[in-house]
Amino acid sequence: MKKQDSQNAGERTLQLQQQILHYRSELSRMQQLVNEADNQVKKELIRNQYLQEKLNEALHTHTDQFEKEVFKLEKKVLTLEVALEEEKKRSSDLRKKLLMQEEQAKPAVIAPVIGATAHFQASILLPKEDDEPLTVFGDFVIKNTGNKPLQQPVICLQITPVSYGSLSGKIILQRKMDDTNLFDDAPGPLWRHVHENWRERVRTDGQYWLKPLKENLVEPGQTLVFSSFEISFPFPPERAAAVNGFVYAKELPNGIPSLNKISLQ
Repeated sequence: MKKQDSQNAGERTLQLQQQILHYRSELSRMQQLVNEADNQVKKELIRNQYLQEKLNEALHTHTDQFEKEVFKLEKKVLTLEVALEEEKKRSSDLRKKLLMQEEQAKPAVIAPVIGATAHFQASILLPKEDDEPLTVFGDFVIKNTGNKPLQQPVICLQITPVSYGSLSGKIILQRKMDDTNLFDDAPGPLWRHVHENWRERVRTDGQYWLKPLKENLVEPGQTLVFSSFEISFPFPPERAAAVNGFVYAKELPNGIPSLNKISLQ
């Protein structure tokens, strides 16, 4: 759709440019007609002055004939003056139309829009044995809904109550940074912890702060997915639990919450 819109916009611009060339040519022709009419008026005024002088010299000789000639010339001059005024008006209207077409041909200025959405796609696997944990499998999907790239994306997944659940997934630990082929066959990007003291943050706040290992830019309309994560909870559940998600970027320093959350009752 965007490609088609871009193609339509290009065709519209080409049409406007062709119209502008036509109007410029027409304006040049009108200006030439105006100049010719102006010269013709000047000639007729000189001719009229000459006949007036001859009329004065002849006094009453051939008075009627001269008066008729003068009347015809005055009428012709008046006609030429009217034609000149109309050509000037047409020329002015053409200039205005040309300016309007040039304004329309200018590319539209699109205001920058910064925006994003995030949501969970998750399923719950109940254990077969009582001593096994309850497991949540899911993806956390981030989409750039603005028209500007999002730089340095960061996500925060918060499990409440604190220390009640444990998150795992395609997360590369610092000591394994050189072994990035560990998840080469798995879809989606690899992630790493934002903070070196991430374990302490998990224990105190229940927060997992993660950023992509390589993907540092989310283009407009594109998505970034923390895929195939797992969260283990005690079973049977001792209390209600929830997982909330947040998205941050250089352009979104205050972050935005996810559209949904994972709840266990």
